Amino acid sequence: MNNTPLALALPRLRLPQKERATRPTAKPATWARHSVELSPVQRRSIPDIPTRPAPTAPQRLAPRPLTIGVGWHRGLTRSHDPNEDSLVFLQGMCTYHDQLMPFSLFVIADGMGGHDCGQEASRLAMHTMMYTVLQNIVMGNELTDEYLLDMLTGGVQWANLAVCKAAQEQQNDMGTTLTAALVIGVHAYVVNVGDSRVYRYRANARQHLKQITRDHSLVAHLVETGEIAPNAIYTHPDRNQVYRCLGNDEELEIDGFMETLQAGDRLLLCSDGLWEMVHNPEIERLLSYEVEPGHACDLLVKESLRAGGCDNVSVIVARVPE
Repeated sequence: MNNTPLALALPRLRLPQKERATRPTAKPATWARHSVELSPVQRRSIPDIPTRPAPTAPQRLAPRPLTIGVGWHRGLTRSHDPNEDSLVFLQGMCTYHDQLMPFSLFVIADGMGGHDCGQEASRLAMHTMMYTVLQNIVMGNELTDEYLLDMLTGGVQWANLAVCKAAQEQQNDMGTTLTAALVIGVHAYVVNVGDSRVYRYRANARQHLKQITRDHSLVAHLVETGEIAPNAIYTHPDRNQVYRCLGNDEELEIDGFMETLQAGDRLLLCSDGLWEMVHNPEIERLLSYEVEPGHACDLLVKESLRAGGCDNVSVIVARVPE
């Protein structure tokens, strides 16, 4: 962190949000994982959340903290190159309206721009996101659903500005995807830009594995419009092209979601180095086989390497106590 000083004055209170565009506005870039212009696409916006008459503490799910596992690997194809993925998970406790409030923050950023540039972009985005979110949680006077989603979205905006500024100063193309989840009480607040993903696994649900985030990639758009079959995303020649990422333009559209959790649920955050190698049915099978998050991450990383290990792999699994 000391090698990459933040050039921006980060906010310490709630972050004002700009009105969002209705279509991707990022300009094309030339890095290894390309950013592309698309025709207008439907975006999934932050769900409408009713305002509350007065701030109240989010409902506690359980007094025990989440159990966390992490997996991180360069992959086989890039074993001699720097790992361009950055990740962080933090668990903490703060006082809020005369109560102790536990929280958990998870961030995965997958850098683009080649070797050192991609690594720096993802690390800078992760650091900025972490710094901004922690300040706002500890110093905020409210922890409503609206505030927390707004705060996470603002954190991604500041991370984007930090990467854009570094790219301009160094005159390099650099960018990164970013997905983050903040768990407070019974809710997971999720933000996403790019094609890193967040899943929820629930053993007693009809659909055990649910993808919460939406990929901002060319192949995902082609699936949505019916031009290719869903399974074609793994083999399509343009599968590495994303139309939305941090570092490409100061104006950035960010998806936000709120997921209600139950005891025993697991959240999975991962870069595309996992889900491109280990497809959703196999991810579901491995999570059903192994409940303990650390062991589950080990199995997921090993399976991605067995399937080819063509990219850096980052995995975080968080289990809600029962």
